[in-house]
Amino acid sequence: MKKMLSLVGATMLLAPCSAVMAQQYFVRVGGAHISPHSTASDVAGPMLPPPPSGIGLEVQSASTLYFTVARSINGNLEVEFAAGYPPTHASTAKLSPALPAHVLAYQGQVLARVRQIAPTVFLNYKFGEPTSRWRPSVGLGINYTNFDKRTSAAAGNALNGGPTHISMSDSWGLAAQVGLSYRIDERWSIQGALMTARVKSRLTATTAGVPRTMDIRFRPAVFTLTAGYAF
Repeated sequence: MKKMLSLVGATMLLAPCSAVMAQQYFVRVGGAHISPHSTASDVAGPMLPPPPSGIGLEVQSASTLYFTVARSINGNLEVEFAAGYPPTHASTAKLSPALPAHVLAYQGQVLARVRQIAPTVFLNYKFGEPTSRWRPSVGLGINYTNFDKRTSAAAGNALNGGPTHISMSDSWGLAAQVGLSYRIDERWSIQGALMTARVKSRLTATTAGVPRTMDIRFRPAVFTLTAGYAF
């Protein structure tokens, strides 16, 4: 997280000051809906069926409060720091039909809940003029994802054979977004955006000292709708 904050500070300082720019900063607040589009390898480790074990996870969607702070570089370029209130995602069992009936009984049940913090820095290009009513935009950036709270649910503990501790590695990856803003007046605007990022993590579930692992990749589709204020 310290690396991300340092990156944000350095990037913002690179944006030049200009006396002729009446509006340099933008604050946008609204909501985000996150569809993780996760794919996971089968769980591997002791006391499991031979690989592939047929035991996997599917991460469910979540919605949360979303906000960004942006600074103009010129009339078309801006640096944007995007974040939000950390959402918690439920992870459900995705099981092979070949598994025994007592294991298949957990199909679709919530095995774990994971909270993620995913600040992202974008360099955006905004088409048109600053006074244009409608302005499409595209952006490219860097995402950092930290899974800071990880809880095994009752079904997860039962499937694993006892109380289970979950850890997940952090992720750095490229991010991209497309957006469209509507200028209400010189200060206020409304913006919608669709963004994605490359996120991957290794999950380790440890039960009674026995670790089991899986690799999870995310290609999230994040839709945001915000109200913005310029100053």
